[in-house]
Amino acid sequence: MTTATLDAPSESEIKPDDLRAQVEALSRSKGEPDWLLAFRLASLEQALGMEWWTGQEESWRRTPRERLPRRARVGNVAGGSNGTSISAPPHVFAPDAHAGMVHQIDGRVAASDLAADARAQGVIIKPLAVAAREHAGLMQEWLGVVGPPLDRYDAFGRALWTQGVFVYAPRGAVVDESLFYLITQDVRQGDHWHYTLVVAERESQISLIDAADANDRQAKIGEPPLIHASVELIAEDGANLQFASVQRWHRQTAAISTTRGRVGRDASIRVTTAAFGADLDKQRIDMDMSQNGGFAEMRGLFVGDGKQHIEHVTRQHHKGVGATSDLLIRGVLTDESQAVQYGLIRIEPEGQKTNAHQTMRNLLLDDGAGADPIPMLEIEADDVKCSHAAAVGPVDPDQLFYLQARGIPPKVAERMVVRGFLSEIADGVPDEHMREVIDELVEIQLEPAGPAS
Repeated sequence: MTTATLDAPSESEIKPDDLRAQVEALSRSKGEPDWLLAFRLASLEQALGMEWWTGQEESWRRTPRERLPRRARVGNVAGGSNGTSISAPPHVFAPDAHAGMVHQIDGRVAASDLAADARAQGVIIKPLAVAAREHAGLMQEWLGVVGPPLDRYDAFGRALWTQGVFVYAPRGAVVDESLFYLITQDVRQGDHWHYTLVVAERESQISLIDAADANDRQAKIGEPPLIHASVELIAEDGANLQFASVQRWHRQTAAISTTRGRVGRDASIRVTTAAFGADLDKQRIDMDMSQNGGFAEMRGLFVGDGKQHIEHVTRQHHKGVGATSDLLIRGVLTDESQAVQYGLIRIEPEGQKTNAHQTMRNLLLDDGAGADPIPMLEIEADDVKCSHAAAVGPVDPDQLFYLQARGIPPKVAERMVVRGFLSEIADGVPDEHMREVIDELVEIQLEPAGPAS
């Protein structure tokens, strides 16, 4: 097992030659082709040319500096990381039925399969390193085409990933059941970098559920690990792509995800995220609406407790004519947990007949909890429909009174209201099993706080 680290709060502490050597060693350990190593190294050079966030930037100034490490580390590279299967217990989120699945544990493949019907249509779901060897042409065509990295985390994520998945639906393929990418994080293995690439060709239909969990949520660890997920979603003309992410990371981790979508002409991308773990969880979702008639739906759900910090930074960027985007985030906060939502709708002059909306709503169940929703509009077109709404407050007392008047105990009534409040988000997840899992996680998160985990 090889471990290499780079702790980099400032540019002067980075040793570029050492990091390049570490990236080369990581790529060799996975048996990657030369072109993929070149992609990693090019991404690394982009990262080295960037600065870390300072807290002065509008989308970062509400992020607790001390709780989100500004560092890049090449994580542990364990045997089997090149695609060799290992024996492992089933993932806690594993469904009974699915169209295909990849399960990875710290870069090692625990399971990989694909239903016969999906395979017959040319659908692919494979670990990223395996797909780079077996489907090099497709990977080279699509990897990174959503645009340059958003920031240093994003660039390092493209260079340092130790595990990931490639999902591909060829033109006209229709897969009714969801595909699953399951991640198990060993908190003792240090930082983790994931890379997910999903491509839906013209007129295809596909959905992927990304479900991540810690292997031992009671484990006591030393330095809290950093987790970064790079997600690239591409829906070509007329395609329908759904993506859902559910995370229950170890409570001592700091997690940041960067999800970028490119919506083709008359295509649609629907993204749903559900956050339950991590000490700090920051989710960034960026939708490119450059083509005419595109549709993007972004949904976020979270339940925070303890002193969790849960943050969403979103952008709906419209250039195409007649495109629609809709953002809805709903969260519930207990104890001293805090939430931030910073959402931007940007409409360029050519983005006429845009229909764009954003709504952020937070329920506070305890006096120490707090939320800061910030919807923003930048509109340079004159024929558009835009709206934004934000709300922070306690559970509606009239709703509680109605339920309690019918003999329902106060705590039960409160949970019924909370579940109804979150159901609009959970119901959008394209798999019944995962909807049930989310419902269970909501219940667990609302339990009175016990020992930290």
